[in-house]
Formats: sequence, C-alpha cells, structure tokens
Amino acid sequence: MSESYRPIVGIPCRYNWNTNYFELRETYSEAIYAAGGTPLLVPLIPEPDFIDSIITRFDAVCLSGAVNDVDPLRYNQEPRPKCGPVVPQRDDTDFMLLAAAEARRLPVLAICFGIQSLNVYRGGTLIQDIESEVTGALKHMQGDVFYRRSHTIQMAEDSLIARLAGGNQIGVNSHHHQSIDIVGRDLLPIAWAADGIIEAVTDTRSDQFVLGVQWHPEVNWKTDPFSQAIFNHFVAVAYDRAHSKKSPESLQSLESL
Repeated sequence: MSESYRPIVGIPCRYNWNTNYFELRETYSEAIYAAGGTPLLVPLIPEPDFIDSIITRFDAVCLSGAVNDVDPLRYNQEPRPKCGPVVPQRDDTDFMLLAAAEARRLPVLAICFGIQSLNVYRGGTLIQDIESEVTGALKHMQGDVFYRRSHTIQMAEDSLIARLAGGNQIGVNSHHHQSIDIVGRDLLPIAWAADGIIEAVTDTRSDQFVLGVQWHPEVNWKTDPFSQAIFNHFVAVAYDRAHSKKSPESLQSLESL
C-alpha cells in the first residue's frame, strides 16, 4: 500500500446505558491504524441522512463487538430467558451501515457481535444462549480475561482465514454467549469450534468482501500474528477497493488477494 493514503474504516461504537456514552475499546482503532488504515468511530445515529453523509467517506466498515445482543424480534423469535439486553440504535446503525456498504461494495470485517449482526441482517438467526441451548457446548464466554486462546477452531481448507493462519486449526480467544444458527443469505461458514459453533463466515459473492469472525482479533493484535494478518488483509482489501477504477460487476474476487 502507498504510505500517502490510509483507507478510512468506519467502526460503530457501543452504547453504555449507565453513562449514556458512545464508547469503544481502544484496540479496534489501534489494530486498524497499525495495519495502515484510518479508523473513524461512528456514533449510533440511525438516520438515513447521517449514514449517507458518512458512508461516502469510508473505504470499509468494521462492525465491532458489543456487550448487548441483537434483538431476537429482528429474526422473528421471542427473547429467551438468557438473552441479554438489546440496544436498538446499535442494531439499526449496523443494519444501515451494512446496507450502505453492500450497495457500494465496501469491504466489511465483522467481529463477535458484528458477525451476529451481519448474519441477522442477511436474514439468518442466532442461538440466543449457547450454554443452555447447545448440547456439549464449550465454554465460549471467558469472562474479564479473554485475551488468551481459550479453544481451537477448525477452518475450511484453503479458506481465507486458513491461509492467513497458515493452517487449518488454530486457537482463538472467546467472549460470547450467542452465535450463528441459521446462516444468512450469501454467507458461507468457513470455521467451527469443536462443538459445532460457527466461528467465521465469508461472502459467497466474488465482488463483495465480507469476513465475519466470532472471536476478538483486535484484543491480541500487538502480539498475535494471526490477528495481525486479519487486519492487514482487511485494510489491504480496503485500499485496493478504494483505488480500483473497475465497476462492481467487473471486480476480481477480493478474497483471492
């Protein structure tokens, strides 16, 4: 990438009900900046004119994690006892960003809550609580200390993340109690935990780069080569997309970069 241009990556914030603050852990911005991007935090203002005014400035979108859950009513389910709190403005903002990114063929990296939001936006559903709904489930919620690699994932051979990891199996950190159930349209699972939980997806369309991961590569970006490779690849794709003069119909497969 040229040192004179850093792709601009929009990242939606979290919402803190106790303080009424928009906020986000610093590691998201740090990881994207270290990979050569310019991170910009997006306040949760789900208004079409606001989204339209900012999306034209973005080269990519990174959907961050969150401490809330996607509203199950959005995938036609009633909330079960262990479903967590919901933040409607986060759901709305994510969905509007995804729609705008898809219309413009902007690359998307979706992390933890982000992969769940992506899946529901695409018409999929979620497991509302892994521990109570999945027989033989692993411990996916590690608590406050979740930077260590707490379980392994198996990746589809020659998939994007397998190439970035340098193999088909690797350990990841884990901090979630929900996960993908029915997979949304145009999404392809490419990694799984030993209990069958989907850990990563990509877009099936060659002209739309989407990578969703259920773990937190932004937490370990300083020390973990796999996490660094994910962000480096994402920002490189954003750079390439920003400088491409081709129409969306004639773009080459971005996953093959």
